[in-house]
Amino acid sequence: MIDINTWPPSVAIAFGFAPFVISLSGVAMETYIARSRDFDLIIASLPNSLWLKQQIPFWGTTRLKSRCYLLSTICGAMLYPRLCIRLGMMDAEDLRNFPPRLRRRLLIASWLIIIGSAWLFIGVGLIKLSKT
Repeated sequence: MIDINTWPPSVAIAFGFAPFVISLSGVAMETYIARSRDFDLIIASLPNSLWLKQQIPFWGTTRLKSRCYLLSTICGAMLYPRLCIRLGMMDAEDLRNFPPRLRRRLLIASWLIIIGSAWLFIGVGLIKLSKT
């Protein structure tokens, strides 16, 4: 078993700090996209998506919080497009014609958040399982 207590302090600190840097990089990317002109392009690229048509009047698109929420769920649709199409949340043609440059940026932001979160859970598990 891996005992984190035997690691050099600099390695242990870097291991504990890295998931926050990775996750917050993804959050920063997503927040930047939500505040930029790209957000309007993303919304315009999904005109036939039923879920988005229902959420925009409810959440709005003026506040940063609502933009981040909408963008996070669109990122989820990019991660699992078949599921979203099957559930009727997104239109298949809209996702197929989505701008590749924006799709790549959304996927990178999502994966940074996912990888950082997984790393954090693994790190906490290692600390809990290590000998004290």
